[in-house]
Amino acid sequence: MRLPGGLLTFDLVGGIEAGVAFVEGLEIAQLATSLGGPETLVTHPASTTHVNLTPEELAANGISPGTVRVSTGLEHADDLVADFAQALERPAG
Repeated sequence: MRLPGGLLTFDLVGGIEAGVAFVEGLEIAQLATSLGGPETLVTHPASTTHVNLTPEELAANGISPGTVRVSTGLEHADDLVADFAQALERPAG
């Protein structure tokens, strides 16, 4: 990898259920708590790294129940777009 990868954070409508459903629905990107590798990695802080925080503590840290963080890897962009699209189409909870 010659160039740095990108880091993306976005909030899904539907809260924690939508975040969990999205990361569980991905087929290429892998769920991880540390975002630093050659593969595309995702984390849903409200159900992983920050699961013990109250809703108020999450909000104070800029994290909503639907926040998802993505570290893009070496996969082809078209494959990642298709993976994210199919994961977003799956119903939450």
